[in-house]
Amino acid sequence: DTGFYRFFAYLNLFMFSMLTLVLADNLLLMFVGWEGVGLCSYLLIGYYIDRKEAGDAAKKAFIANRVGDWGVVLGIMLVFFLTAAAGAPSISFFTKPDQGVVSALDTIARMPVESFGWATIFAGGITSAAVLLFIGATGKSAQIPLFVWLPDAMAGPTPVSALIHAATMVTAGVYMIVRCSAIYTHAPTAMFIVAIIGAATALVAATIGLAQNDIKKVLAYSTVSQLGYMMLACGVGAFVAAIFHVMTHAFFKALLFLGSGSVIHGMHHEQDMRRMGGLRKFMPITFATMLTGWLAISGIPIFAGFFSKDEILWKTWSTEATGVPGELLWAVGAVTALLTAVYMTRMMVMTFWGTERFREASAGGQADEAHAHGTDEGVKPHDAQTLSAGDRPHHQPVAHIGATHGQAGHLGDAHGHGHGGVHTPHESPLVMTVPLIILAVLSTLGGLVGVPYALSSLVGVEDANYFEHVLEPVIARAPKHAASEASDGIGSAAGASTSGQHANETPTVEGSHTPATVGEGTQGTHGQASAEAHGAGAHSAEEVSAERLFTLISIVIAIAGIGLGWVLFQKNPLLRFPRLLENKYYVDEVYDATIINPLEAGSRRGLWQLFDVGVVDGIVNGLGRAVAQIGSVARYLQPGFVRSYAAIILFGALFVIGYFAYYALYTYPAFIR
Repeated sequence: DTGFYRFFAYLNLFMFSMLTLVLADNLLLMFVGWEGVGLCSYLLIGYYIDRKEAGDAAKKAFIANRVGDWGVVLGIMLVFFLTAAAGAPSISFFTKPDQGVVSALDTIARMPVESFGWATIFAGGITSAAVLLFIGATGKSAQIPLFVWLPDAMAGPTPVSALIHAATMVTAGVYMIVRCSAIYTHAPTAMFIVAIIGAATALVAATIGLAQNDIKKVLAYSTVSQLGYMMLACGVGAFVAAIFHVMTHAFFKALLFLGSGSVIHGMHHEQDMRRMGGLRKFMPITFATMLTGWLAISGIPIFAGFFSKDEILWKTWSTEATGVPGELLWAVGAVTALLTAVYMTRMMVMTFWGTERFREASAGGQADEAHAHGTDEGVKPHDAQTLSAGDRPHHQPVAHIGATHGQAGHLGDAHGHGHGGVHTPHESPLVMTVPLIILAVLSTLGGLVGVPYALSSLVGVEDANYFEHVLEPVIARAPKHAASEASDGIGSAAGASTSGQHANETPTVEGSHTPATVGEGTQGTHGQASAEAHGAGAHSAEEVSAERLFTLISIVIAIAGIGLGWVLFQKNPLLRFPRLLENKYYVDEVYDATIINPLEAGSRRGLWQLFDVGVVDGIVNGLGRAVAQIGSVARYLQPGFVRSYAAIILFGALFVIGYFAYYALYTYPAFIR
């Protein structure tokens, strides 16, 4: 590939920017990394510079992220002004006594908790800063309403999708919120907004993922849904659970993306699941590893996704940190978990089980065209990814396969396998399958570092939640009852009392460069547990029993989702869905009609035709025309005849003589007498 070196240059620049974002000790340096990963994402999505859909997807991602980034900039500025008003201007995460630097988070943690109310969003206080930062997170982490760029980003190479758009960059918004947890725990209105947006994104993306036929698009909407899960956790104060899910999601989603790349490679660059089927006997390693990722994302014990998703659901049910009943948020999360298991089962069944539909497609058969036709009508020009948008052969130029998935007659030419008849799928080489095996192991065992007490105590282990203990020094605790009491009209008193309590629980580590402690207790509703007491005494029997019950419910939901998906799609893998889902709720069309097209029309008719052409060009062209007119008049003074020049000289001399004569008459009248 002619872009081989360019690809790794972009990839290493991305890793540098991502490490800058994560390791930054202040908001400004974090924003430098934040912008860097956005730029690298744009470059990597548009890596295939010879395809229009990749370029369109890259621009879409770049613009959507710029919309969110203005919120981050304003949020950082507001944090600085808030800390300056408190007498300690800072945007640092850490307190450094020897350098005279005070942690901004520590300063904000000692401020009163703001009351719950919409007016606080525009009051210029902590809630305003939290909402502005969250606007940036909606762009980077693909939340409603800025989630539309992530599915189209699948136009980039599959390794980019696995690393950037599943495990790292898209979770930067979640990381920022958790890193600034001290801000959000003092802004219950902002946490309410985060919880609502996260829950809505998780549910909407899951329903869209049900109806997708491109294997990478299914995983893309799955990523959006899981990011909504993480935001939901942040909104209910379960910051540790959110980061725990970031880690486990990185394992199984990178596995699934790379597994999909292996499938696409083995299928001669086919991405439409309607033209797959029965691949498990051709690709046993890919099947086994993706099976692990499927069970992990569905929430089956003992896989990694089970522990993190169960923790989020439990903390959501038991939350008292937002103005929304935890039961309602839990119901949304539970339905999303069920849908996740269903659409992931659909993806696995359509890919690895059933009839070998690729033989029909390769032979030019139209067996599945009738089923595909309805979906194909929903593919619009603004969809930045066609059927094989992510994985063309690196040794061949791009093969355009048409505007819709339905042009089956051209598939043989587009795939580049260069032979007639039926192509046979094949297993990928070791360079592709070894990473799958490693990620499969992590997807299986990665969740064991964060086993909650309610489960670890079943096997006699008192404290196995090592992940939570590692994050305790830098995670704030959501103030209990803050939002719910405020919504009942008594938020001010509750905020004052909570603030005093929180200030006492937020000591700064002196004499070192260690982070300021912004809440020594664990997050969420288990605030009664402290860093000094993590044993059984910190958990009531009722709480442990309730958590175990909800864990059992989570397992039932996962099994039910897999069973439902198997029953629905085993015999009818090409089952049609409502056109509303197939067309992604027409969100792109709504944006086109309400934002893009009016802006384009206004830019063309207003800015270009009226201002640029009419005013700017009019002034320049008008000056040119004026000079030309003056020249055309002045040319009559240069006719080229000697007699004309003599006449001009004569008239000029007479004018000069007349002027001086007139001047003399009025200046020296006595001389005339």
